[in-house]
Amino acid sequence: MIVRLSIFTALLMISFCAELGFAQTGKTTLATATGFRFTEDDLSADARKLYDQEATLIAENRKSLFNEWIYAQLTDLEAKARNTTPEKVESEALSAIQKPTEVQIKAVYDTNRQTIGGRSLEEVRPNIVDYLKREAEEKQVNMLFDSLKAKYKFNPLKEPGITVNSADVLASIGARRITVGEFEMANRIALYNFRASIYEQVRADLENMIYAKLLDAEAAKRNTDAGGLIAAEITNKLKDYSDYERLKLEDELQDKLFRTYAVKFTSHMIEPQVLNVSVDDDPSIGPSTAKVTVVAFVDFQCSACSAFSPLMKQVIAEFGANVRLVVRDFPLKQIHEHGIDAALAGYAARRQGKFFEMAEMMYRNQDALDGTSLARYAKELGMNVEQFERDRHSPEALAEVTKDIADGNSYGVNGTPTVFINGIKLQRLTTARLRAAIQNALI
Repeated sequence: MIVRLSIFTALLMISFCAELGFAQTGKTTLATATGFRFTEDDLSADARKLYDQEATLIAENRKSLFNEWIYAQLTDLEAKARNTTPEKVESEALSAIQKPTEVQIKAVYDTNRQTIGGRSLEEVRPNIVDYLKREAEEKQVNMLFDSLKAKYKFNPLKEPGITVNSADVLASIGARRITVGEFEMANRIALYNFRASIYEQVRADLENMIYAKLLDAEAAKRNTDAGGLIAAEITNKLKDYSDYERLKLEDELQDKLFRTYAVKFTSHMIEPQVLNVSVDDDPSIGPSTAKVTVVAFVDFQCSACSAFSPLMKQVIAEFGANVRLVVRDFPLKQIHEHGIDAALAGYAARRQGKFFEMAEMMYRNQDALDGTSLARYAKELGMNVEQFERDRHSPEALAEVTKDIADGNSYGVNGTPTVFINGIKLQRLTTARLRAAIQNALI
C-alpha cells in the first residue's frame, strides 16, 4: 500500500522496483547448483521484463523523482512568498476544481460501456466521479507546476535520467544551480529503494525457480514427486498448523536443499543502505540493550500489517533477548479512514500498559475501528475507558502519531508494514528474509 504524500507525488510515483545487480549481456549465469546452471532465460516473464529493462526503469525513476523534487522546491518558494505552507499552495490550486457534471459522468460511462460489463450508471457512478476528480487534479497540478516554473525561472539543463558526474548542473532556478550531487543526496533513500526493490523482485523469482527445480531433483532421488517430498518434510511435520509453523518448515526445507545442492548466486548483492532509524519513545518488546533492533512502521487498518505482525513477533522471539522490537505508527490516512483513529487508540492503550493487546485487537477487527468500537475494545481489555478516551483525544496523542509519520517520511517509508533491522530496510517481507537479516545483524 502506498501512502499519497501529495497530489503531485501520487501523479508522478511509479511502482517500486529497482536496479538489478546482474550483468545483461548474452546468456548470463545468475546462479549455479550441483547439476544445474540458471540464466535469465529461466526467469518468469515478469521478472525477465524487469531484468531486461533495468536501465530504462532506473532512468524513468530518476526523471520522476527529479520532477517531484523540483515541484517541492518551487512550491516551497511560493509558500514563503505567500507566508503559508506548500500544502496550502497546492490545496488552493485544487480548490478551483469544479465537481464533475452529469454530462461529463455520462460521457465517460457511454465511452466505456463495453468494458463496464453491463453495470448501470448508478453502480459505477462513484468510480467515474473519482476518475474525473483525479483527472482534474492532475490537470490543475500540472498548471500550477508550469506557472511556478515560469515565475521562478526554472531552466532544465541536463537529462536527469542519464548517469552523469555529481558536479554537473542539472537545472537552475533563477540564479541557483542544481547539481546532480545535490539531487542525488536529497533523494538518496528513494533512489536506493527503487534499485533494491527490483533486485529483490528478480532475486525472489530466481530463488523460487531454483527451489522448484531442486524439489523435483530431490523428489526423484527419493523415488517420489514434489508433492510427496513436501508432505514428508512439511505437511506431515505440522503440529499446530499455524502459518508460522508452516512457513518455518518451508524455509528450513529450502535452506536444506540450497545447502545440499550447493546453490551459489553469481550476481553481486546491492550494498545495504544503513539509516539512523530512531526508536523514539515508542512501545517495544525486548531489552533496550539488545544487539539487534527491529523497527516496524505500521497501520492498524492495513491488512498486510495484520498478516505480518504475528509472524514477525514469532521470528523475533526465536532470538530471545538478542532482539528488540519497536512499533511506530504510519497510518495511511489517504486510503484508511480509521488509520489515524487506530494509531491514537494505540497511544491511549499504551498509557495503560495495554498497547500490544490493543494492537492485536485492532488487527483482528479492522472493519470496525470507529470511536465506539475502539472504546469497546478498551473496556474488553480491562482499561479505564474514561482515561482511554481522554488520552485518545489528547494533543499529546496526535503529536506522537504526527512525529512517527514525519520520521517515517524521512526514512523513505511510503507503505506499511515497513521494517528496519538495525537501520537497514527489509526489502522483502517474508519470515525467511527477516530471520536472515537478524542473523546477519548478529554476526
